[in-house]
Amino acid sequence: MKENTLPKKTTWLWFVRVILITFILVAICLYFTPLFSFLKIAAIVIGILGIIIAFLYLPFFFKTYKIILSNDAVIVKYGIFIKAEHIMPYKRMIYAQSFETPLARLWGVAAVRLKAARSYLLVAEIEKESARSIIDFLAEGESHE
Repeated sequence: MKENTLPKKTTWLWFVRVILITFILVAICLYFTPLFSFLKIAAIVIGILGIIIAFLYLPFFFKTYKIILSNDAVIVKYGIFIKAEHIMPYKRMIYAQSFETPLARLWGVAAVRLKAARSYLLVAEIEKESARSIIDFLAEGESHE
């Protein structure tokens, strides 16, 4: 059984994403504040939530994220308040692919999508080499069973 965790780059990538989205939403609210005065309160709430998510929630969430390659399935475990465990058996898997957003490309990470009939499993951004090794491991087919 092979267990992987997420690199620190993933936390920083999501930190940047949350801060950018928060900044954009706050800017939009403040831009339209002369028309709708309640948007000033919305901007404050969005700003506070964005800071809480970026500085508190994301680091704890990504510390709990585990990717396990067992003898017969890929297992992804994560969660702080609500614990989740997703299991994708190798026998049901149709294909595996890695992809990266432009921002993820700058950080040198890629996400992995595992597709099965009527379902898929998305693995958060990991190092490109790790993503390639997971896909290569899964491509070996019957040899890992």
